Amino acid sequence: MFKRIPVWIALCCMLTLAACGTTQTTSEVASSSEGTAQATTKLISNPNGEEITIPLNPERIVDLSGSTEELLIIGKTPVATMSADYGNPEELTPTIKEQLSADTVNLGWYGFPFSIEAIAGANPDLIILGKDFNMDQYETLSKISPTIALPYSYYDWRERLTFLADTFGEESKKDEYLAKYDAKSAEWKQKLEAAVNGESFAVIETYPNNLVIYSNKGAAEMLYGEWGLKRTEGIPDPEGWGGKQIALEALASVNPDRLLLMENSENKMVDSKVWNNMNAVKNGKIYKISNVDNYNYSYTAMGRMELMDRLGTMILEGQK
Repeated sequence: MFKRIPVWIALCCMLTLAACGTTQTTSEVASSSEGTAQATTKLISNPNGEEITIPLNPERIVDLSGSTEELLIIGKTPVATMSADYGNPEELTPTIKEQLSADTVNLGWYGFPFSIEAIAGANPDLIILGKDFNMDQYETLSKISPTIALPYSYYDWRERLTFLADTFGEESKKDEYLAKYDAKSAEWKQKLEAAVNGESFAVIETYPNNLVIYSNKGAAEMLYGEWGLKRTEGIPDPEGWGGKQIALEALASVNPDRLLLMENSENKMVDSKVWNNMNAVKNGKIYKISNVDNYNYSYTAMGRMELMDRLGTMILEGQK
């Protein structure tokens, strides 16, 4: 399963959809306790240009986009989700497992095909479809229920959260969460600045036959962007999804002082002379998580909050 992901990532980056705008409509209204009319629906434009009417307070959301964490933050709990564990799609991702009802339908991992029958069986009043996967099912889904096509990719967690909060009028909940996230990130930046003493980092994910080296998405975005840690010279320019596939031999031109390694158990880099000659390897400054952890934690709002503490602690304490 893991070695197919870079191919999917490359394909998903070809799916360029224009950002969509939203406008409110009062086609349906309800009276509040004060007697004023309040809109119950909203007219939005999907990236394909189609205008759809969605409920402002949906009760049965089916999330196919991997955005269940962001929905929970703004107070919207789906009845069915594809935010499944990347390593074991029969389980929900660890970040949300305890926050959802036992009756929540697990539709599998959002990068995989889904069951139309299971979605229809959940009786949704709103469906949320991700930009990068299963977009060919949009027309079929739209016949079941109004379907939002998110204009942001799986790695754009902050933009997804903002879009969903704006869509449902929950900006204050989004602002509160982002304020907590940014404050914690700033604390880690201050702690790590002195600890790493200007040493350079690389973020590498291993596969049986190649590597992915990241520059500006996921965990790399946290290290280089939020924490301002130095990116090693020689890292190739990334593709749209934030990284670049390279052969193991290409690491000869990349020699980081420290290394975040997202490891696939099938990889045999320890047998490589190029690998063993890297400063980070020779000096034992390697901080490891698994490929599964990368996809479970690096690209979502709650996952990033947890990953921040984990990576920060590993770097600060020299844990390997």
